Amino acid sequence: MDIEEAVCNFEKNLQEAHRFATKIVKKSTSTYIHPNIKHLIKTRNKTKKDWQTLRNPSIKTELNRIEKLIKKLENESRQKDKIEELETLDPENGTLWAKAKIMRRKAQKIPALKGEFKLALSDPDKAETIALSLEKQFSLNNLSHSETEEEVKVSTNKFSPPINNNYQNDNINSIQPSEVIKIIRKLNIKKACGRDGITNKMIKNNPCTMVFALTEIINNIFNFNYFPNAWKTAVVVPILKPGKDPTIPDNYRPISLLSTLSKITENFILDKLNEHLIGNKILCPEQFGFRKSLTTNHQLLRVVEYITSGFDRGECTAAVFLDIQKAFDRVWKQGLIHKLIMYKTPSNLFQLLNSYLDDRKFVVRIGNSSSESKTMKAGIPQGGKISPVLYSIYVNDIPTTHKTLLGMYADDTAILARNKNLKYTAAAINQHLEKLDDWFVKWKIALNVSKTEAVYFAKGKKKHKPVIKI
Repeated sequence: MDIEEAVCNFEKNLQEAHRFATKIVKKSTSTYIHPNIKHLIKTRNKTKKDWQTLRNPSIKTELNRIEKLIKKLENESRQKDKIEELETLDPENGTLWAKAKIMRRKAQKIPALKGEFKLALSDPDKAETIALSLEKQFSLNNLSHSETEEEVKVSTNKFSPPINNNYQNDNINSIQPSEVIKIIRKLNIKKACGRDGITNKMIKNNPCTMVFALTEIINNIFNFNYFPNAWKTAVVVPILKPGKDPTIPDNYRPISLLSTLSKITENFILDKLNEHLIGNKILCPEQFGFRKSLTTNHQLLRVVEYITSGFDRGECTAAVFLDIQKAFDRVWKQGLIHKLIMYKTPSNLFQLLNSYLDDRKFVVRIGNSSSESKTMKAGIPQGGKISPVLYSIYVNDIPTTHKTLLGMYADDTAILARNKNLKYTAAAINQHLEKLDDWFVKWKIALNVSKTEAVYFAKGKKKHKPVIKI
């Protein structure tokens, strides 16, 4: 049995077990009614019958009085229930913040979308329209550097074997069921599921036999250096960007939902990759993103200390905060493969990563409707466990200079320079930006100039601020 068939059978068995073990419970629509209100409702119904029979004006007056009293008591009862509910909320156990999130949430219905040739009115048409927009987003930036492209082509053709699941490698240490169980226990049952419909809760309620079967699949993925196609399709849920026109397809942010089984497997691939990167000290020290014992706060502290220590010496600091356009979505895959080769990634791990990146697809889901499957021509999987580290590898050879400080957290990048003379700080920044510009073109990375900021940090106002060329 090959890996694709094993994955298909495992998913089918898990879904059948879930259907067999799950009891459908009808949601109760009845609500508690105070005895006083119940008594008034009975009185109202009797009075209403009397009015319909006798048509006595005094009975009608009494009926109106009772109905008003019922409405008043119902409003008071609802208000009391709300107050009691709010009084039980506690910031310590998270109930307060959960309630606040629900109250702030606005129901989002996607309106008619302006497609390339027609207006998309139905959910299937809207899903297809946004999918076509995202297909353009998951494509390479229009940048070219012939020498680099030739270098990448030669190295990848020379090193990269054909992707298949027929060649077995027996030199990988086996994953144990206890390791799989350890990851399963950490799964958040509130997370959305991928295309297979298998939720984290379903996996957490797995019997031991299912865990053994999943462990065998994961071990075969490593043994054959092959990542299943069944796990390579993401379900994209479009979310409108704040303040944007909801009728424009490009104004929706893609939220990718991947298979939980895929993400469990990725944990083990990530461990192997980190073992190689850390053991060989490959990642540049300026990169703090998704590294053990390093956080955004550490990078922020590094930047702040650089600026404040400059103040102590009477120096001014110039800083440029770069925004990379569609950073994860437009990674040049062949360029990334080339860099994995350059960093001497172990052959078995390299082949598995090559398989993981190859032929990724996505579908857009709106309501109960989905678009046709589309191919990601560029980029690394959004929401993937390995993706942030793969991006760090892709930008690892970013140019540095001895006159500037470079700070990175994944795709967030800052360049700083300090001097007593602002002219020299600006010159140092501009020189670094020139080097970066060449490097960006080589690796098909585009800068979002409108979101890139240049800032001067100085004590007191400076009359003349030299131009930083972004």
